[in-house]
Amino acid sequence: MRVYADLHVHVGFSNGRYIKIPSSKELTIENILKISKNEKGLNVIGIVDFLCDDVLSEVETLIDCGRISLKDNNLYFEDILIIPAAEIELRYNQEDFHCLIFFESIDKLISFKKQNKRYFNQLNFSCPVFKGNIEDFEKIAKDFNLFVVPAHAFTPYKGFYSAAFAIEEVFKKLEIYTIELGLSADSYMVKDAFDIQGRTLLSNSDAHSLRNIAREFNEIEVLKLTADMVLKSIKENKVIANYGINPRLGKYHKSYCKSCNLSFNIEKRQPICPFCGRTNIVVGVEDRISMLKKIKGNNKKPPYFYTFPFELVEGFGEKTREKIIEIFKTEINFVKALNNDQSYKDLKFLVSNNIWEKLNRYIKGQYSVKFGAGGYFGKIRFE
Repeated sequence: MRVYADLHVHVGFSNGRYIKIPSSKELTIENILKISKNEKGLNVIGIVDFLCDDVLSEVETLIDCGRISLKDNNLYFEDILIIPAAEIELRYNQEDFHCLIFFESIDKLISFKKQNKRYFNQLNFSCPVFKGNIEDFEKIAKDFNLFVVPAHAFTPYKGFYSAAFAIEEVFKKLEIYTIELGLSADSYMVKDAFDIQGRTLLSNSDAHSLRNIAREFNEIEVLKLTADMVLKSIKENKVIANYGINPRLGKYHKSYCKSCNLSFNIEKRQPICPFCGRTNIVVGVEDRISMLKKIKGNNKKPPYFYTFPFELVEGFGEKTREKIIEIFKTEINFVKALNNDQSYKDLKFLVSNNIWEKLNRYIKGQYSVKFGAGGYFGKIRFE
């Protein structure tokens, strides 16, 4: 069967305290699960703050009171599978980068945490920092047979490729099966990169708000809706399709000069701003990918379909989003309709003429894009 999965979602507020700062008090475990089911249409969600004491404690409380079910060591909210995970910070060459680690069961996570708590700082907050070196982490990861994924790998802040130019440069003993694309990149942009060959690509939201859950998601072929089967499918390249916003809209797509606040493409690995001549540059995802080793050949990846970022599309807002969810029941149903040549024209009879005109132009690519850069999202405009 095929499932829709967003495997990188953060908890903002748990057990009466902030886990991720800044975030909203509305970004709670229960709200995340309800929105994922009722508005987004997900089948699988990876919550990446399970190493946090408060999050794990709250989940155990939700199990005890029956709001989360524990079946054969798998966690479910009604019919949604919850995969326990953590986003952690590692260091290589004096540069910090983030990785996701996934657990097949909550028992394995608890055992991992008990045995390795001394290696982590900031376990009371999101994204704990690993205190050892890469060799220490590799040993622990191999001992626990962890599924490790470099998170938002191409982004300038804490992305893997801001610390290194190749997976094997950093991980000498640990097998890396999968790389998370992150905002500002899609599979078409990276398909010729050497590191991508033979590895699965994940498109996850890294949601820091309820609205952004399933902004990016994955369609995965699985034999059974369990954590071990989902992770096995990902390792075996059974991601059928990736979904996410147009990477040109991503807030780190273009390189950016923090001195003169202008964006551009760079020409060298040690970039100089073409406008002011300074070197205070945030290297954008597009330029970062261009620096990586390439490989020639027929490097096919699953299709990457664009979701509809309501807040970034001129003329759309929350009321329109609510109306579309009312019609399509979930955002994923809407995204699937947008990308289905057979059914998208039926939208004409379900929405107002004004909305239909813009949706039709969006589907046909009849719009301009203001590129994202320097931490600011881009914008789709109908001109």
